[in-house]
Formats: sequence, structure tokens, C-alpha cells
Amino acid sequence: MGAACFFPIIRVMETIGKYQIVRELGKGASGKVYLATDPFGNRQVAIKVAYPEALKSSADGAFYRSMFLNEAALAGKLHHPHIVQIYDAVVEDQFSYIVMEFVEGGTLEKFCEPSSLLDPAEVAEIIFKCVRALAFASRLGLTHRDIKPGNILHVDGTDIKIADFGASINTVSDRTVISNVGSPAYMAPELITGGTQATAVTDIYALGVVMYYLLAGRLPFSGATTMSVIYQIVNTEPEAPSVHRQGLLPDLDAITLKAMAKDPASRYASWEEFGQALAEVWKKLHQAGEREQSDTERFNLCRSLSFFKDFPENELWEVLRISKWRKFPPNTPLIKEGDHGDSFFILAGGYVRVTRGKRTLSVLSAGDCFGEMSYLAHKDAPHRSATVTTTSDCIIVKIRAEDLRAASLSCRRLFDERFLNTLVERLEAANEQLAVMS
Repeated sequence: MGAACFFPIIRVMETIGKYQIVRELGKGASGKVYLATDPFGNRQVAIKVAYPEALKSSADGAFYRSMFLNEAALAGKLHHPHIVQIYDAVVEDQFSYIVMEFVEGGTLEKFCEPSSLLDPAEVAEIIFKCVRALAFASRLGLTHRDIKPGNILHVDGTDIKIADFGASINTVSDRTVISNVGSPAYMAPELITGGTQATAVTDIYALGVVMYYLLAGRLPFSGATTMSVIYQIVNTEPEAPSVHRQGLLPDLDAITLKAMAKDPASRYASWEEFGQALAEVWKKLHQAGEREQSDTERFNLCRSLSFFKDFPENELWEVLRISKWRKFPPNTPLIKEGDHGDSFFILAGGYVRVTRGKRTLSVLSAGDCFGEMSYLAHKDAPHRSATVTTTSDCIIVKIRAEDLRAASLSCRRLFDERFLNTLVERLEAANEQLAVMS
């Protein structure tokens, strides 16, 4: 679909609604994007302002209007740490704009050049976070339809945020679906041939192409014309990424090519399956030597622990944000009776012994917590009532009470519930011991 050109006369603005404009960030066929400050939220935001002429154009107006309204309708709904949040939207005849989270790190396009490729382990982690974000959107009925490096914003390190859900299909909405949306190089063969509507499986294909680009520094199919690329997507098998970059683990080739399989039935059947494959390959990428755990490993480990059994995905990512993880060898004292403490701990792997004086109170295993009175006491650094010592190699999750108190209400409530359950379980165990002694 060709883009109409609009050259509207827009007055120089200092404010958009309650937002103070800082500067223009960019412009396109249908509008401009500004950096602004939100005086009430005390944050910087990006504001997408639509040209009124673009939305009313007889040639492309329906297309632009549908894209804009799609995105505006998601205001306040896509709460995920790896999706650009839409805070506000105003849609009027003469003036329409969308207020969204501002991310200043650019897009993943900067990591697609052969001279600036990321470490394969970083690519695997970035794709894992994309998978989790798109799985979250899929549960809300959304298929993105335009996954590409330019729509994945880089925050820092391996942290990303997926942007631009304007082209998305919402299965729980009655809004008319605009066809022929997406970037050809990332479109699944069945979309090109018109055999099906976009689904999670076509988004999986597009993310596979992104993974290929980040690993190999080139697209799987290239040509002098769009038609040449489209022909190859439908008729030609791609070379493995390792053909273009030496040293890639065969598993990375296998994951990428499975996501990009021409037959939809041969791709990953779900985002969960795709994510699990990435989690497994991460272990192989760092088998040798001591290393810090990745967010991929920590997220999957959290999901497996009984302590976090009822935590939704957003709250699990919040746990990763406020916690520190360390490995300890056997016979390491983690806390000592009588010391002051401002943190509590969750055992993510291994065993610890809890003692008071010379008496063993209990042995804890993965999924158990200890030191929680530092949070529950609601006072600074209470005295520890027992000593906790590792009895095996352990993975310990440490969270400062102050950081949990500053966390979201939903996260705090989940911790409060788990701590309450823990206290009840310990009281019941103590009562059973008393009954036996009597």
C-alpha cells in the first residue's frame, strides 16, 4: 500500500494536553512523535500526534486511522516489562495523539550489522524476553503482525521493549482487520500466499527472522527487489545462521530454523515451547566455569519454585528487578543469630539448616524463605532470631525489605500471602512437635 504524502501546517506547540513538549523525535507519513514530560507522572513520555489530513485521506485514511485507533485502544492494557506501555490516548476530529513510554536506547537495528553483533548468549536472552512479551500479548488476544528489529526497542543490556501494536489483530475486538500489513522480509510464507490470517505462529516466524538477523548480521533472504525476497521466502530454504557467522552453537541454528519453518505445523506450536527451547540453549551457552545466572534462567527457575507458584508473569519480572542472586558453597553462614538484618531470602536451590544456639530448628529446601521478619516487622533491621547455614551448594535470592515495600501493590500482596502461609505452616509444625513431646 502506497503512503500518501501530507505536508500539514502545524503550529509550533509547547504543550500537548497536560504534557510539556521537549523536542521532536521524528515524523512520518501520518504524524510526528515528540519527547515530552508528564508533570503529574514525573516522567518523560513519547507522544505520537496524528496529522488530521492523514486520517481523513480518501487514499490511505482508512489504513492510518485503523492503525492509530488500534494502538489508542490499548492504552492502559499492555502492562508488561518488555512491552512499551501506552499511558494515554486522545482521539478527536481535529487533534489525536497517543502518549507512551519513552525508551531512549534506540532499536535492535543497531545490532544487526556484521560489525556490531551481540554475543549469541545475549541474542538468546533478548529473544526469550520478546517471546515472553508476545506470549503475554497473545493471552490478551493480540497478534502483533509487524515484528522486526525496528519495532523492538533497546533499553539496556539485554532488556528490550516491543513497540507498535498499531498493526495488531485483536481477537476479542470487533474492529475491522486491515489486510496486507507487515514488513515483507519478516512475513511468513502462508501470509504472502494469502493462505491464512496472521496468528501467533506467524509472529513466531517473524521473531525467528529477527533472531537470524541478530545472529548472522544479515537477513535470511535478500534480493534486489521485494518480489525477489518474497519468492525466496515462499520457495527457498534459508541457510543456517552459522554459515554467515562462525562459532554459533548448532542449537541456535536449530531454534532459529524451526521458528522459521515454511510449514506452520513444523514451527514451535506455542510461545511457551519457543521460550523453553531458548532456556535450554542458554544452559549450553554457558556450561563452562562460574557465571552469573541470566534473566532467562532466573525467570524459569522462579516459575518452578513453590514460593512463586501463584505469581503472575509481571510480578515475576518485578521480583527479578528487585532481587539479587548468588551461589554459595556448603557450610556458609547466610545470617547469624543476634545480627541485625534488613533483607529476607528465598532458597532457589540446595539446602540450608536453621539453628538457634546448638539446636537445629529445621532444614529448608528450594522454594522456602527465611529472614522474612526483616520485612514483616516494619522496623529497621530487626535482630535475627536464628542462624541459617548452607548444607549444600545453594542458589540464594536476596531481597531488601525496603525494596519490597517500594514494589507494586500487587507484588507486595503476593509476598504477604506467601509469608502468611509460611508462618501458618511453621506454627502447625511447631504444634505437632509439641504434641509429640507431650
